[in-house]
Amino acid sequence: MEKHKFDKLYFGLIAGILGALVGFFIFATGWILANDRSMNYFINEVFLNSELFKSRIISVSILFDVLLFFLVIRKEWYNFAKGILAVVIVSVPLALYFY
Repeated sequence: MEKHKFDKLYFGLIAGILGALVGFFIFATGWILANDRSMNYFINEVFLNSELFKSRIISVSILFDVLLFFLVIRKEWYNFAKGILAVVIVSVPLALYFY
């Protein structure tokens, strides 16, 4: 069985980081629409300056990576999945640190 050219650990790491950022901005957009605030307000006041919500926002942001992980496992891109999983594993202690 021939491997796909993107089935590499470093592609998975990049996708995991980008996936977490996409998850962050999807969550931020929903929060902004629900609370009628700006992205700048969300990033500066809710995420960076609030110790109460930081760990929860990180956790929700990583959920996008979980979906991405599921999709690449179904395609049998195991090295790519390892990179995504590495990002998820690193984010858990980060979320716990801010808890």
